[in-house]
Amino acid sequence: MVKINREEINREEINREEIYQAVSLLMLSNFMVGTVMSLVYYLGKESVYSSLLIYAPISLISAVLIRDNYSKPYLFSNVLAIAHGIAHLVYPFLNEHIGVNKEIDVWQDQIVHLLQSVLFASLFFNNSGFKFKILSILFVLANVLNVLLGYFCWGQTCHNLYVWISLSPALASGLHFATGTLFQQTRDVAKVGFLIQGTSSIITFFLFKSSDDMLKLFALCRFFEVYFIASHYIGFFYGRYQKSRQKKCVPLILETLGIYPNSDHNKQYFAIANKSC
Repeated sequence: MVKINREEINREEINREEIYQAVSLLMLSNFMVGTVMSLVYYLGKESVYSSLLIYAPISLISAVLIRDNYSKPYLFSNVLAIAHGIAHLVYPFLNEHIGVNKEIDVWQDQIVHLLQSVLFASLFFNNSGFKFKILSILFVLANVLNVLLGYFCWGQTCHNLYVWISLSPALASGLHFATGTLFQQTRDVAKVGFLIQGTSSIITFFLFKSSDDMLKLFALCRFFEVYFIASHYIGFFYGRYQKSRQKKCVPLILETLGIYPNSDHNKQYFAIANKSC
């Protein structure tokens, strides 16, 4: 007869819940990205309404984060999302007409991706093992190298070298998307989500690399501005909902939206309690 260990069964159930939670939130974020992109396509890329749709909500969210004294890494993550969008506005090296425009600088945008890698590493660095710390440092250094190659090799004879090292900012992009989505989740849920989204970003890198038509379509819908910003909506609203869900309907809605302050929230990026929500 096989002896069943109750702790192993409980741990297996927790693992399933962690995977379900991470996958569900990432799917919601991707749905949010697709929704905003569709609205931008309908309103028109150059429309002022498209710009308001992209930047007004995230700016208000950042103001609420400051007002309620939220986790500084998450506030910085919001600011990075806005900075990345502005970088693509000022230096539109990806556009809907030709795909990649090598006559426009790219290194300014790559600095934002470098900061994304630093943000990710900082979330886990202090409570991680030696191997992860070494890999995190190498990851950040790869993004430093990417900035240098973006400055010296973009549109030059060594351009292909830059293209291959740009896998590192592509990975930083996916991890930043996950950072926006998985706010106020447990560390275990976040680990699963970061792994999934990091893998997805590597696949996306090769899809973009092989298809100018995909780049043009995504540029037309302002994907490169929307991608990071929309994911922060899920992290912000769901994180506030988790803290306010025991309250009555009207306070719950107003606190979730950020109209009412939420002073009893956890001021760390990760949720303290390791339980499903």
